Amino acid sequence: MIKLLIDGSEVHLAADISLEFYDRNPFFTSEGQHTLDIDISLADPVNAVVYNAMHRIDVTRRPQNRQAILYCEKGVIIKGTEIILEINERSAKIQIVSGNSEFNYLVGGDRYLRDLDLGDVGTITAETAKRSLYSHYPEFDYVCSPVVAKAKITNGIGNELRSSSTIYNEVNEVAKATTVNLKSDTTICPQPYLVAVVTRVLKALGYTIAYDAIAANAELSRLILVHGYKTTKYNKMVENWTVSDFISEVENLCGVCFVVDNMAKSVEIQTVRDYYKSAAVEHIKQNDVIGDINKQYDQDPPDNLVYHNVAYKFPSTDIYKFYALDPDFEKRITYESCMPEADNMDKYCELYNVWYQIFGGDTDLFNTSDNKPPQAVRDAYHSMVAYNDNTKRPNPDLTYIGLPLEFPFIVRSVEGTGVKDGVSYCTRLTMINQFGPRVDDTTSDKMELRLVPVENVFSHLHDYYWYPMPICENGDGDVGTETDEDAGKGIAERLYNSTSEAAAKDNMYVGFYMGVSKFECNGETKDDKYPVVPVTINSRLQMVSRPSGQPSVGYKYWELQRVMYVNADGNYDLSINSTTGMYVTHWQIPQELDLTTVYTIRFRSLQRRDARHIFNISGRKFYCQQLKYDVVGGRLSDIIEGTFYPLK
Repeated sequence: MIKLLIDGSEVHLAADISLEFYDRNPFFTSEGQHTLDIDISLADPVNAVVYNAMHRIDVTRRPQNRQAILYCEKGVIIKGTEIILEINERSAKIQIVSGNSEFNYLVGGDRYLRDLDLGDVGTITAETAKRSLYSHYPEFDYVCSPVVAKAKITNGIGNELRSSSTIYNEVNEVAKATTVNLKSDTTICPQPYLVAVVTRVLKALGYTIAYDAIAANAELSRLILVHGYKTTKYNKMVENWTVSDFISEVENLCGVCFVVDNMAKSVEIQTVRDYYKSAAVEHIKQNDVIGDINKQYDQDPPDNLVYHNVAYKFPSTDIYKFYALDPDFEKRITYESCMPEADNMDKYCELYNVWYQIFGGDTDLFNTSDNKPPQAVRDAYHSMVAYNDNTKRPNPDLTYIGLPLEFPFIVRSVEGTGVKDGVSYCTRLTMINQFGPRVDDTTSDKMELRLVPVENVFSHLHDYYWYPMPICENGDGDVGTETDEDAGKGIAERLYNSTSEAAAKDNMYVGFYMGVSKFECNGETKDDKYPVVPVTINSRLQMVSRPSGQPSVGYKYWELQRVMYVNADGNYDLSINSTTGMYVTHWQIPQELDLTTVYTIRFRSLQRRDARHIFNISGRKFYCQQLKYDVVGGRLSDIIEGTFYPLK
């Protein structure tokens, strides 16, 4: 017979009670185990005591978060948290949630990150801050790496900082320095590792971590949450999202799922890609299948696997507008492949081939005596044309290699064409759509990520000293689209004029903290005058656009547009679509599923089955979305109804 304990006290159930409970697979949904409504008679004096006579008008207290165990002679059916749904004069209606359902119940509602006690960094000495720069999680839960609190861009455009920019955790700029020291008067602003914040959130909710795939991953464990809040409290270093939203965003960005064990009060953070790598197989024989198999076609895929159309929900700053293009806007662009300019092949990653294509193969335009760009450059600026450069480039031993210049380039600005914020434009190229969306026209399913890559800008306060730093100031919009006023304008002009209504607090910003180095890039050797610096990136592929076209500087209009590939072992790349990006590395499921067809199969089993296992039913393999069990006449039925997706 079915029995129920609430905080250790037995509740008398009706002898003929009937109910349903579900075991849901975290791979497909964040829901876990839960029962449908259980009716409890309050006419029974034992039950009235357990429920504190709540049916009386003078009793207002509602017990919450009590532990419930529903069990039978076969063992525990479900153990979790009781939710009291309704009380009347005769009965109480409750539900039991367990596993991921219990976790979702505890984090749901109006619980916000800043309401949780996530702990405090405490006093940070200069020595402690320095040690954090040479360490990583789990040695440190944070790093005092340089972040730009207020970015002032050289010549008003591009991504090189002026010396008047505000930098937190700013380092001393000393030529030939072999160690890093922070300035004595800089604002110390610890940047927490994403994995550390997740761990602290789970601990605040009463859970331990049994396994953490984020911490175990070389790239994901380097992600820091970039912010500009001057605080040592972890719950003040993050935006005030609900806990539920934060967990969902972490799952979506990192390609993981949180699997809750309510018995141990623990959480396993597992990667979606490896979820079934070592899964056991549940065998169901043909003669145990009951009735007809129901198939439903053209179904929407489960929420946890919607990576068909996925995009970062960026704010609408100038840099982000070029990082990601609206798909409809992107379709208006014409793309040209660049011709190789053989005489300049030894110029590592300087975009001569793009200029060569713009010039129409006229090398004389490289050597023009003045610093004004020719009409061909102006025409390119006002056009809807972008340039793909797939030319192989030499590494130091002169072996020609293909660097991952997977994204197109445009003329971003032309000297003398206008003024932005009171500063004249320089002539510059820029890479576009590096963090653009993944588009799948075969489906309408969409996912927007609010944990987004940081904007990277470059410090260049001395000729020997430049390296990427993240911006921590917030924006106030996201990617815009073309309007009627854009007619006759080029890509850059249209993007500058675009607007959006998204709020800055909708985002939190992440980047990879790579440690201390000379900002070493493939094919480059920094000489002794270069100091070592702390490096934070959003991708291994970085572009720096420096002032050009200024006679006093000594560079012509077409120089100093440069792309570099960070020398690191791993896919440190927050772009979505590149060959080392998030989709290929973390989101793509190796085993192809037919997510458009849903099978409902009823079968007989004398034992409980695990929805997280692979099911072999009559010789065909399935992934299980959920199992439904029935209690009929006070006893657990041997018939289970499962919902399955077939393996191709």
